Amino acid sequence: RLSEEVIQMILDEGFEISAMELFNLDTPTAEECLEVYRGVLPEFQSIVEELTQGPCIVMEIRQEEVVEAFRKLCGPHDPEIAKALRPNTIRARYGLS
Repeated sequence: RLSEEVIQMILDEGFEISAMELFNLDTPTAEECLEVYRGVLPEFQSIVEELTQGPCIVMEIRQEEVVEAFRKLCGPHDPEIAKALRPNTIRARYGLS
């Protein structure tokens, strides 16, 4: 499964997963999670809709400089740019749009 591949990639990069949960987001909760992007990202509503289409896996991860390190592992926002510039990132390998 794709989720297992992504989780393994996170572990292979030296992150510790200290908590993980699978659940479905409803629209109000998804909007609350993304509130800082409302009015900033034109695709805000489509992101909310995507997050509510099926189950989500939420993880608490640990590592030194975790935010910077995880952003680096995720790669550029655009999967096509990620494939060209950072081919070993999550978005390069699995990103669609």
